[in-house]
Amino acid sequence: MTLTLISSIDSRGPARVAGAPVLRVHEPARGAETLNRFAYSLPTPLRMALTQRLAMARRAHWTERLWRADATLWTGADEGNWLGWLTSLRRPQRLTRELAARCAALCGQGATDAVLLGMGGASLGAEVLVDIVGKAAKGMRVHVLDTTDSAQIRAVAQRIDLRCTLFIVASKSGTTIESRMLADYFHERLCAELGEAEAGKRFIAITDPGTPLETHARERGYAAVFQGEPTVGGRNSVLTPFGLVTLGLLGHDPAEFLKAARPMLRACALRDPESNPGLFLGALVGEAALCGRDKATILATPGLAPFGAWLEQLLAESTGKYGRGVIPVDREPAGEREDYGEDRLFIALIEPGEAGLAVRSRAIRLAEAGHPVVLFELADPARLGQEFLRWEVATAIAGAILGVNPFDQPDVEAAKQRARALTEAWRTDGALPVAEPMLREGQLRFYGMPTGAGSAAELLAHHFVALRGRGYGAVLAYIARSRANEARLEQLRRLLRDASGCATVGGFGPRYLHSSGQLHKGGPAGGVFLLITADTKPEVIEGQGLDFGVIQAAQAQGDFEELRARGRPCVRVHIEGDLHSGLAQLAHALHEGLSQSWHRAAEAHA
Repeated sequence: MTLTLISSIDSRGPARVAGAPVLRVHEPARGAETLNRFAYSLPTPLRMALTQRLAMARRAHWTERLWRADATLWTGADEGNWLGWLTSLRRPQRLTRELAARCAALCGQGATDAVLLGMGGASLGAEVLVDIVGKAAKGMRVHVLDTTDSAQIRAVAQRIDLRCTLFIVASKSGTTIESRMLADYFHERLCAELGEAEAGKRFIAITDPGTPLETHARERGYAAVFQGEPTVGGRNSVLTPFGLVTLGLLGHDPAEFLKAARPMLRACALRDPESNPGLFLGALVGEAALCGRDKATILATPGLAPFGAWLEQLLAESTGKYGRGVIPVDREPAGEREDYGEDRLFIALIEPGEAGLAVRSRAIRLAEAGHPVVLFELADPARLGQEFLRWEVATAIAGAILGVNPFDQPDVEAAKQRARALTEAWRTDGALPVAEPMLREGQLRFYGMPTGAGSAAELLAHHFVALRGRGYGAVLAYIARSRANEARLEQLRRLLRDASGCATVGGFGPRYLHSSGQLHKGGPAGGVFLLITADTKPEVIEGQGLDFGVIQAAQAQGDFEELRARGRPCVRVHIEGDLHSGLAQLAHALHEGLSQSWHRAAEAHA
């Protein structure tokens, strides 16, 4: 590893560059050359806390209790019922070969594209496989659609030929509203072109046994139904059919992918916590959170950046409850070491060679500044399954340290209930109930607790003045997830981070509701939220009489109301008219407001 603290992440033991701290390579088992390794650098207080935790885990037999599915490792509730992901790699190879053969047969039926319709754990892992592992020679192009945004739906529809496309409807529960709506939308379009009997053959389903989706799929004559494992929750399901079907349709061999992941499975069964890569990492992450470093900030090279969205859901939804949790910070604009507070834990995901140099160098500078850094190098995408498994074990262990059940999501349903009530109100009244804005300026309409602010800049400055210390700012947008809009959100996050010194998170709705929504409502206090909505063009499912834009607006309003009901500072800004110019106006107002606030704070300090 040139220009780093160690010569190679596969080298043995620690090494030092003059003037730099030691970046240690975690050594799970001598001779395990097929195992992905990681290196780390920790400040002394965290290193001591980790040492004590590992000693306690050894005395308390944490590895054995994990593999026995002993719920008392966590809260003593139903945790033991949700550990099927630990044994999914041990499933008979015959079953995986059968899955691969069914996927190969689907690839051979003439479809060139596949569109995955799913939310949260039903799609995030598959999306990582699409973006990092990619399409093989005989595979399909796979698109992931996890939204109710009409512009994003139309954009995907325009990229495909309906007659040459296979649609994958993925839902663990079989009741996910977004997946069902998207399936009905494309089914209607296919019926218009091919007739109802032929339309059903262009769909497959991935769902748990006995769900409404399984029944629906068989009634409509879907080409295939792949059953999930009921003892595996959505966010842990990537190494089950929820990820493996996508891998097969991409043209890869799921059996070989699982085989490459098994060295990590064996290593995570090691009884010694210091040698166990999953338990060691989980203890590190959990102790970092207890030490106040609960902002797990992901730094990734472009080729591995998609992994961050999957990891974000895993950490946020598993640990963010009862006022505790690890707050994953994904795709925050890169900063220098002086831009970060003492609440950060950095997770660097790098590719080998020149592709990883920039992120590697940044990680070193952060370690030199005393920040804890964990660095992973993935040399071969075929071994990506090891990282899925390592982080699933680590997150379960972090949950044990934080004293939470890492397999439930107690605060997710509340916002869904509000959205359903708003949708029913729309069905009855023909419109969603909307309060009067507290401020109008240009294209912007602001909603929330009245502040008496006379301008957008003043209102935003007043709202984010609470962003101090170990808090975080959240920019959550119910608009199309496109490169242009991602860049706008990154601009807003950079403004917040640079002005406050606090971490920032971002997301597109309703996608983030199935990822970090649990954390926002149930995790640590200190979040300050800005929700962005915008005008939409109608995109209707005729058979249901539903407009995607109405559902998206109800989801945004429901989350806004639930955040405020829980005492989370939240402002919603609605953009009327052209989205691009409206986002520019919002960025200008935020910059002006934060600059004025920052200047006043500096004068007061002087």
